Amino acid sequence: MRTLTRTFPFFLLFALLTSFAPEPTTLTKGRIEVIFNRKTELNDLAKIKLDLAKKGIVLDYRKIEFDKYGDLNSLYFTVDCKDGFSGSAESASLTNQSKFGFYRDYSKGVVSPFGVGNLE
Repeated sequence: MRTLTRTFPFFLLFALLTSFAPEPTTLTKGRIEVIFNRKTELNDLAKIKLDLAKKGIVLDYRKIEFDKYGDLNSLYFTVDCKDGFSGSAESASLTNQSKFGFYRDYSKGVVSPFGVGNLE
């Protein structure tokens, strides 16, 4: 009985954590576009990574640099859409108007389904 009393809380915690863990979903239509610029904050980077993980896309930041005012100076990232599309990009001089990031377009017949780096 003591063993059950000791192990039950751990079992309960494990059951709760695994049952509420978000399952990644794979998109099959639509477009995802992520843009980084100087005004992107550290919390934004964390939220973007988490939101993409829920969609089955792995985003890793390899280098992040902020200036003394908290503005994002440079960023190096890798992205893997887990469907054959992956890439990486680095920018050492982000501005407020920068359109630096990536996109993945799941639309059928799209000319350019994936892009990474400076987006226009």
